Amino acid sequence: MNIGNAFSFVFEDEEWVNKILVGALITLIPIFGSFALMGYGIAVVRNVKAGSTRPLPDWNDLGRYFMDGLMFWLVTLIYSLPILIIMCPIALVWILPAVAGEQEDLTAALAGVAGVLSAGLGCLAVLYGILLGLLTPVLQIRYAEFGEIGACLRLGEVFRFLTAHIGGVVVSQVILLVVGVVVGSVVGGMGAILGVIPICGWIVAVALGLLMVPVSVWLTVFAGHMYGQVGWQAEVPPTSMI
Repeated sequence: MNIGNAFSFVFEDEEWVNKILVGALITLIPIFGSFALMGYGIAVVRNVKAGSTRPLPDWNDLGRYFMDGLMFWLVTLIYSLPILIIMCPIALVWILPAVAGEQEDLTAALAGVAGVLSAGLGCLAVLYGILLGLLTPVLQIRYAEFGEIGACLRLGEVFRFLTAHIGGVVVSQVILLVVGVVVGSVVGGMGAILGVIPICGWIVAVALGLLMVPVSVWLTVFAGHMYGQVGWQAEVPPTSMI
């Protein structure tokens, strides 16, 4: 994986400023903007996977971006259902101590049972959350390739892809996490410091907050480029990649 290209490809596009700013403005549109940005990221995956020399797309196909984003959101919702199923019992088990009423010994015993069940289900939820994080690039790649929800729900194919390209998937997610944390910490830290300074500091802090909107667009296309590289490598014979 060429991480340097994922960082720099945006700035190699002659119209990158317009594309990022237009994306930022569209993102501000409630609901529609979030789905459109998600679909735009999938378009980046599609372009990188196809080997495009200028993979940063125009914003001239908003309808498709919105529908792709909406369909992919439905995919992630379906894959998130197990976490919801796991989390519901965690809330319910804490009803057990209340059943005991004023019997202190029974209340303590049931509270212990509830604690053990909560810890076990919580660990299970965390493990599934990690798996879901690893599946996200695979699902985006498959949706970018086939353009349909069904391709993301063929579990055998999804997990075969994940196991075959686990290295690239893990690297992409770790890099994306690190970059997100660094960017968020820098901007958030500067905003907190400037927020102490009356008037001028407040204005600059607000400006930094607004800066996070185009930064979120860049993070989306950055992730799309890395995922696209994983998808491209999956189709290139090993001898061609040497």
